[in-house]
Order: sequence, then structure tokens, then C-alpha cells
Amino acid sequence: MKKTKLTSLLFFLLFSFPVFAQTSKNAEFGIDLEMSGLEEPIVPDEYILMPGDNLLVTITGATNYSYMTGLTYEGKVTINIPVTSMPTAQGIYIPQYDVVEAVELYGLTLESARDSLRNVFLQYFRNIYVDITLIGMRRFTVFLVGEVKKPGKVEAWPVDRVSVVIERAGGIAATGSRSRIEVRRKDEANNIVDLEDFERTGNKEVNPFVRDGDIIYVPRMAQSVIVNGAVFGKREYEILQQDFASEGPEILPGRVRMSEGLYELIEGETVLDIITKAGGTTPWADLENVYIRRHGQKIMINLAEVFADENSGYNILMEDGDKLNVPSVPTVVYVQGQVVNPGSFIFQPNLRASDYIGLAGGPLAEANMGAASVLRGKNKLPIKDDPVIEHGDRIVIPRVTFKFWQDYMQITAVFASLLISYLTLIK
Repeated sequence: MKKTKLTSLLFFLLFSFPVFAQTSKNAEFGIDLEMSGLEEPIVPDEYILMPGDNLLVTITGATNYSYMTGLTYEGKVTINIPVTSMPTAQGIYIPQYDVVEAVELYGLTLESARDSLRNVFLQYFRNIYVDITLIGMRRFTVFLVGEVKKPGKVEAWPVDRVSVVIERAGGIAATGSRSRIEVRRKDEANNIVDLEDFERTGNKEVNPFVRDGDIIYVPRMAQSVIVNGAVFGKREYEILQQDFASEGPEILPGRVRMSEGLYELIEGETVLDIITKAGGTTPWADLENVYIRRHGQKIMINLAEVFADENSGYNILMEDGDKLNVPSVPTVVYVQGQVVNPGSFIFQPNLRASDYIGLAGGPLAEANMGAASVLRGKNKLPIKDDPVIEHGDRIVIPRVTFKFWQDYMQITAVFASLLISYLTLIK
């Protein structure tokens, strides 16, 4: 019974302790922080011990016992030797230890620290095996400077990568570089972090783990381009309420997702590279009418050809200050002329011309259906075949130029009215 109680107590102490060590209140930003999830188990020959790490030291063999310890501010751990056991009120015997010395372990890997401790314990015992287990990771301070939204100090854990720490501080500012981030460490050359490469390829080498005291510097973009229009966007986007009447037929009525963002330009990047950075095009992008504004000039780009062949002549090199525009295809159909309610209507696949004329209230008495047509780009389709309508089509229904009996009756009625009025006045 005593053994069961002792096991339960030891289980609680060992496995509840690290949980309490993994959350923190960040005074700089006033938010509760949580440690990043482990990507994989800690590798003993890679993890570097520093002050604040917590260990379980286990000795087995000729003698068997274990105890928890942590690296002190000086980077040392204590060597504990059991001397006796004291009973609790519940009858559980708790071992009592003497601290015989403290051994410096900071800067060593878990594997190296295990070997160092084994050599020390062999001075006190023979025929034993010594093992150490990491049960709580330290927290430490990392400094963020440069083009970040909230520069200052941020608390981090050894399993945090540079990208995680930057996001914890609010992210990179709109003008900050994502490919030339510097990690400055004491007595080491600066590491260059490339988050663009990491997000594109998943290469973890360009997004390393942070260490105690790191200074992360985010410089300004050396070159940049603007991408707007029908792209998914990795920066900001807006849902715009656009006015069809005031903007003209090239601007669609209703709510339209418009993205505009500033993207870093790396030497040698092409149109396709920048479109990829911007998250790709939306399904409603007009790929054949993409264009670049450069020094007052408009350079047309057929993005459909670029997607089909990246060696296409349209996949030109981008230049600093370029503005890449991806227009949207029209998503409405226009019904004009002699109908009850002329205007624009939301495009619906597989509807015919007669369907849209019906949506417009039907033709008026003066409508000349025989001369009605569908305007599709530069082509004019007769309506008599009732074609299937595509987005952006215009259905035009002209007025009958002359209906003799109707016009004759109207003109006669007007003259008769004028004549009666005149005769009345001269009497």
C-alpha cells in the first residue's frame, strides 16, 4: 500500500511540474503565452541545457533512486545523495537527500550532460547507471528590433522557431523584409532567416530555433512591388461595396473581394514568382488582361500563358516599384434596350438569352426582337437562336424603327387634339 501511495505521489510531482512551467505572462505585450507544440521528441544530442531547464536524475544498479533538479542561474545542477527516509503522517516514507556538490552543465547537450553526471556519481557509487530526463524547458528572453509591429522583448522557449517568436510579437511590419531577417548571437556570425523560402518550401534550416538572448533584426525591404486585384493575397484585403452607376460598366456591382499588398522583390524574380507570393489568383481573375504599371507605362501580361509555360515571354522580370494588377472577369450580364427593367443581372451558368430577358421583365411592345443581339467582346450573336449567355455578355434589344399603323394613330391623335384646342380658343 505504501509503495502504491509513493508511486502516485512521484507520478504527480514528475508529470504536473512541467505543465506549470510551460505558460507565462509576457509583461511586454500583456498576454498569456503558451509554448509551441513539439515538432518531434527532444533529441538528446541536440538540445542545449541552460539555466532554467528542469531535469529528473535517475540512478539504477547497485543503488536505486531519483530526484528532480534544475539548472541554477550559474548553470549548475546539484548532486543529491540519499541519507535516510522520513515517514509522513500518512505513513509514506520520503527519502531525504544531502547535496554533496554542484556540477556545471550549461552549454552541454543532454547526451553530454548525462556522461558528465555519470562520471561524478561514479565517485560515490559503483556499478550504477545514470540517466537524465528533461521534464521542464526553460523560458528566456529574445529581443525583436527593426521593422516589426511591436519591437521589444519577447519570452520564448527552446522549441520556438524565429517565425513563431515574430508572430508572438505581432508580426512583421508592412515594409519589413521576410527574406533577410538577421539572428544575432554572441560570439557567432549572424544567421540569415528567410521566411519566404520557409513558407514556400518548408525548409527548416532557414527558420532556426531561437536561443537565449537572441536579437532578431528585421530590416526594411530593399525592393518591393505592389500586387492588387483578383489574388488571394497574403497581406491585407478588403471587401468593397462598389457603385456600378458611378464607376461604369467595367466595375462590377455588389460586393467584390479586392486584395492589395506590398511584397518584397528579390533580384531575378518574375511575374509568376510574385503571383505565387501573393497567394495565387482567384477563380474570377481575368488572366488574359493582367498588366504592370511601370514608370507610367502599361505592360500587358497574359497570365494564362505564363501558367501554361513559365518560360513564356510574358513571364518577365519584375522591377522595384512595379504595380501588378490582376483584374476580375465581369460576373454580370447586361440587358439593354426595350425591356421593362433594363440593367445588370448576376451571371448564372447555363441560362439563355430568353432567361435574362425574362429577368428584365420581358420585352416592351416597341421591342424589335428580330434585330436583338448578344454582344460578346467584339462579336455580335443573333438572338433568334437563343444562345447560352456567358459572363460579361450584353443583350441589346432595339426599338422597332417604324410601325405604320401605331405611329399613324398616335400622330393623328396628337394633331386632332391640337386642332380642337385651337378651334375652341378662336370662338
